[in-house]
Amino acid sequence: MADFTYRGTLDGSEPQHKTFEVVDGTTSGLGIGTSITIGDVVEIANGYAALGADGGMAAGNILTGLATSTSTETTADGVVDVVFSPAGLIVEGTATTPANLVTAVVYDKVSLDVAAGVQTVDENAAGAMLIYEIDSDSATTGLCRVVLPFTLAS
Repeated sequence: MADFTYRGTLDGSEPQHKTFEVVDGTTSGLGIGTSITIGDVVEIANGYAALGADGGMAAGNILTGLATSTSTETTADGVVDVVFSPAGLIVEGTATTPANLVTAVVYDKVSLDVAAGVQTVDENAAGAMLIYEIDSDSATTGLCRVVLPFTLAS
């Protein structure tokens, strides 16, 4: 099951799709020992995509996207297809602690939590992702929509 699901862009525009390189070996950049799979949040830098790591999305100066394919790296560099939006990509994921999803957290900036290879929204840690929307039953289901940042300092 995918950790995150694409839901749209912040300004309603079509997202961009691009194939990025992935570092060789079994590291996939930040996600040591784990390949990137469909629905994983990735960080993009220098033409490479890397699996978003625990505590990731903590910096405001970050380019992120959502994997739409499984990465192909082995002992050589591979590739992964990524969807992203300079306007901000809206994705749906699960909060680390669903009971913390109350209306007071909407528009809070949060980070990424990774445990046992599963990425979730860390609603208790400040970061660059923005909680955009929750449902009336989010405190039970844990589902929330977040905006993935795609910004560089000017």
